[in-house]
Amino acid sequence: MKILILGASGLVGNALVKEFSPDYDVYGTYHSTKLDLNSENQLQWDIKDSEKMMNWIEKICPDVVISCLRGDFNVQFEAHANIVEKIKSTSTKFLFCSTTNVFDGEVSKHHAENDQPVAESDYGQFKIKCENLITTELGERGIVLRLPMVWGKQSPRLNEIKEKIKNGQQIEAYSNIYLNHAIDYLIAKQVRQIIENHYKGIFHLATTDIESQFSFILKLVRGLSNDGKVISTTLENVDEYNFGLLINRTDLASNFYYNNEELINKLVN
Repeated sequence: MKILILGASGLVGNALVKEFSPDYDVYGTYHSTKLDLNSENQLQWDIKDSEKMMNWIEKICPDVVISCLRGDFNVQFEAHANIVEKIKSTSTKFLFCSTTNVFDGEVSKHHAENDQPVAESDYGQFKIKCENLITTELGERGIVLRLPMVWGKQSPRLNEIKEKIKNGQQIEAYSNIYLNHAIDYLIAKQVRQIIENHYKGIFHLATTDIESQFSFILKLVRGLSNDGKVISTTLENVDEYNFGLLINRTDLASNFYYNNEELINKLVN
């Protein structure tokens, strides 16, 4: 099986490369940081260069495309639209990394996979537009992966917390924002299950439990050091900001799931 990862040098993209490359024929794109792949399997790509990508897809004929792209929303959407058009007449599957922000226009409750997205932010509206593109044009071959806040042992947000602990700085976290989280390499394992088991539809790739940001950060910092200083703050003009992804699918294997405690243990050990 040939797997093409768009944005393979990012946090999630890099985890996908590590997960799939030992067993599959993996290809990846990057902007500036080269990948841990054979030179013929990686492409330095400016996403404005549609022709370069179309030629590469034609050469590779991937069975699966996974998009972890970042950048200007309009440019990204055009790139996705061109790729979808290119593979529409093939059997290629397209997995799109979306976000909790598709629900940031309705935060009175948490949201399940089949809830109708409603976004207030430009970011959330852009992701909804991309979700609609791939599911409308590709049908069951278009798969949506919604992600919450993503962590990794080398993620910028974890490194920032470690730096603040080292420097004796306070770490602020919201006590009235309720959300769940994810870790890069377990996202990759979930994506592998989705592909190998031919799952279809929308997936919330998040921890099974939802708690306040303050509660999560406090436990994470305590796991890293006894010297960490976490202070509680609140998001103004709202009692509870519910930003969690509910996982209501019943067709997934038990090892698909993990919780915040397991995630924190992976980060600190």
